[in-house]
Amino acid sequence: MRAILTDVLSVFHVVNRALISTFLFLLWHTLHAQPRTLTLEEAVELAKTNSPYYFRAKNTYERSYWRYQNFKARFKPQIRLSASVPTFFRSINPVTQPDGSIEFRKVNQANNSVGINVVQNVGLTGGQLRFGTALQRTDNFLAGQASYFLSSPFTLSYDQSSLLYNELKWRKLIEPLTFETAQRGYMEDLEETGLKAVGLFFEGLTVQVAVEISQTNQANTDTLYKISKERFSIGKLTENELLQLELNTLNAQNQVNEAKVNLEIASQNLKRILGLPLTEQLVYTIPPPIPALTISPEVALIEAKNNRKALVDFKNQRLEADRQIAEAKGANSINLGVIANVGTQQTAARLGDSYSNLQSRQYVGVNIDVPIQDWGYRKSQIKLAKANRELVEVTVKQEEINFEQEIYLQALRFNQQNSQLMVAQKADTIAHRRLEITKQRYLLGKISTTDLNIALNETVQARQNFVNVLKTYWTSFYTLRRLTLFDFSRNEKITYEVERF
Repeated sequence: MRAILTDVLSVFHVVNRALISTFLFLLWHTLHAQPRTLTLEEAVELAKTNSPYYFRAKNTYERSYWRYQNFKARFKPQIRLSASVPTFFRSINPVTQPDGSIEFRKVNQANNSVGINVVQNVGLTGGQLRFGTALQRTDNFLAGQASYFLSSPFTLSYDQSSLLYNELKWRKLIEPLTFETAQRGYMEDLEETGLKAVGLFFEGLTVQVAVEISQTNQANTDTLYKISKERFSIGKLTENELLQLELNTLNAQNQVNEAKVNLEIASQNLKRILGLPLTEQLVYTIPPPIPALTISPEVALIEAKNNRKALVDFKNQRLEADRQIAEAKGANSINLGVIANVGTQQTAARLGDSYSNLQSRQYVGVNIDVPIQDWGYRKSQIKLAKANRELVEVTVKQEEINFEQEIYLQALRFNQQNSQLMVAQKADTIAHRRLEITKQRYLLGKISTTDLNIALNETVQARQNFVNVLKTYWTSFYTLRRLTLFDFSRNEKITYEVERF
């Protein structure tokens, strides 16, 4: 029994040593893991390549890309093979005789056919041109009936459903604009992704600054509390002032704990967007302002008109409204359709003979559909399309005004942030300097605890105000980038390499 107990204890000690070693290793790894220093520019670039917003923008562009490729393929010749191998049927069919009587005859056949056609849409007219060749074989299995071939070596046909409305012509005008809108929209989506990263970055930076402030306050209050206890013991400080300092110490500890939790939450949110490991520790770097950058509202508006998708979309909306008017007029007036077919044919019992002494074949048809009385249907359709065109024009003009106003005001707002940032930065420096002087005077007993608390609060407010103004500054800058697709810090147009799918 003692031997068994000894063995069990030995195993327990081995397992215990292994667990302790593993714990010490993980603790060492955690303590010695190097935190990642993250700048604002790095966060923006990571978001544009790793975030869910990037993949959504990419997918949106990909769908537009393939839609446009599908449209262009409509104007390229298509080669089609059609075949029926074999078709067998046996039945008794009624056959009308020359005298009008009906005679029932047995049918026992097998049909085989194959054909190749080249189809080409004609954008100029909106019709379809078809060139092809075909061969058919019919086998009769009843006695006294012969099998035969039917060849169509050459067939050229043209089909157009309407001469008054050309759908292909309008699509050739609209689809390239639609694709250009998608290309510019892809770049705007990436800039919007960068703007989201800016917001999350400054959320983390703001909380990090709050942690630093709270830790500094905790250190200051601890030091002052220890000194104040000595002054209280010799009667140079009232009990009320000592209790106030002790309360400040407790509040500082709570602020540190709360700020650390908020920092972890903000960092987790940012790391999810940037595609970084959730266990990685982030240290935010305070971004400096761009030196001596003033953006002209007029220049910003010019760049926006040259680069944004909105201007292309406005043109596209007008074209689409014009297309609807043309369609209403074409579909509700005299409707003319044309079909023409020329080629050769021959039939014979032998394959070679079916290609000899070819017979010509022609067919030309014109379809006419004229509305005589529609009780105002045609007129109302056209009026409705025209009213829609007027509505589109009014809406687009208002959107153009809003477009220009937004960019103009955003440029003014950014320029205003320059002076506000300088004031906030100077106020932050002065508040820290004043706090140091106040602490020295407090230690000398020249000011009260209330004056010290006021200096501490003013320092916190000045630091937080500086970070908030810096956040507004960079948010305004990246918002202006998105609105203009122009990088004013580098004085160049923003472009992204578009993937070829």
